[in-house]
Amino acid sequence: MKKLRPRLTPLFPLFAVALLGWIACSLPASAITLTGANGKAVEFHVIKQATPKGLTAQLVADGPVIGVTWDKLDLTALERDQKLIFAAYERALAGETIDLNLDSSTVPGAPPAPGAEPKPNAEASAKYPGWLDTKVGKIEFMLQLPLSKPRGILLVSLDDFGHSFRYLSSVQEKGKGPWADFQTKHDFAILSYEAGIPEADFDPRKADDFMFADKGSGRALESALGNFATKLKQPELLEAPIVIYAAERTGAAFGYSYLNYKPEKVLATVLTKGAFYDSAPRPETAKVPILFIWGQYCRNHELWGSENHAESVLAKAAPLKPNWTNGREFRGSSDLNAVTEHFGKQYLLEMIKMRMPEKKSNTGAPAAAEAPKPDAATPEGEKKEGEGTEPPAAPVEEAPKFLEIDRTKGYRGNVMTGETFKITDPEAALGPDETFIPNDAVNNLWKKFVLGELEPPMPKPQ
Repeated sequence: MKKLRPRLTPLFPLFAVALLGWIACSLPASAITLTGANGKAVEFHVIKQATPKGLTAQLVADGPVIGVTWDKLDLTALERDQKLIFAAYERALAGETIDLNLDSSTVPGAPPAPGAEPKPNAEASAKYPGWLDTKVGKIEFMLQLPLSKPRGILLVSLDDFGHSFRYLSSVQEKGKGPWADFQTKHDFAILSYEAGIPEADFDPRKADDFMFADKGSGRALESALGNFATKLKQPELLEAPIVIYAAERTGAAFGYSYLNYKPEKVLATVLTKGAFYDSAPRPETAKVPILFIWGQYCRNHELWGSENHAESVLAKAAPLKPNWTNGREFRGSSDLNAVTEHFGKQYLLEMIKMRMPEKKSNTGAPAAAEAPKPDAATPEGEKKEGEGTEPPAAPVEEAPKFLEIDRTKGYRGNVMTGETFKITDPEAALGPDETFIPNDAVNNLWKKFVLGELEPPMPKPQ
């Protein structure tokens, strides 16, 4: 006997929903509202899935599941008003089907829908205690939230085989551990992954596809952020700035490739003792501050058969006058150590302070404007021409996502001698063995690092 498949009732066109107006009117004001291509707004009880063809949804609790094709929606309004659904739309166009299960709880400030059961804490039910997890294809991603609402994301990308998370799972707790400053001081979530690259019969000269974001791993990372944003009902994760700490063969290659894949999303990057930096520098990536850390006696790139490493890619980028810093470790080997990690972390923390607009205060209100004094030349009770009409509101300008690097606040440093000089002409080309250093704090760290004098702080007692 042939099985009957669940049938979706198509919604062609959206004006058909008007026939159900009496139902829509009975929904709470906090229901999810979508605007149709005809300009009419329709309220839904639940948005269930985003598919390549469109959305599946319910108008009312226990009602039939209906289909809404993408061409029946005002996509501009969708991007503006329903960021989680719009992000799912973009992923669906690439062939994914995304479980959304969005209800009125996704509307900012809305009370829970009547009769709705409280949902379990997402972190408490996670596979790894204190971490959320999601799988996209063969890659598993893990996210640890800060103590408050996330303002950014720290991508920790480590290891020769793409097993980055194993270096975090046992040491990083929320608000504690080696990366806690990013969470407690700047409200950054921590993102890592397990790419599952086999270690048996490993050939270090063979570059696996995961290294290169444009071959699928970049889109997988964005899909994972979409999954986390939906699970947490936090659409701000979709647009959050990303800082990247990346090291070793696979980790550093993926970090470099991702910033070239989406430079507009990346606030700053540290690349430590890696190679396979195969994407050519271009003006968009030259604006992103990057610290390349490599050992003076490091020969990883020769072992891996990669022509593109810190020295070579810095030389290629030089004509663009990039905001990139050459961090050669004095007598450094191929191995990571506490000094390189400390330098990389402090660099990223400085770039967050330098590039992110300040947090808006949640307390206090702007001072009340002083009431205008009456004009002595105008008799009381009479109005001047035009008085009583509200002037048109000035357009609200959004704060820039990232602040531009002001090169006049930077230094030029000589990698061989450790000398640094304040930049007077930001357009002047750097001399042989010179590099750009973005600010005073990094300048102090950099001088000690290239001279072998930088010492990491003692670990904090846990």
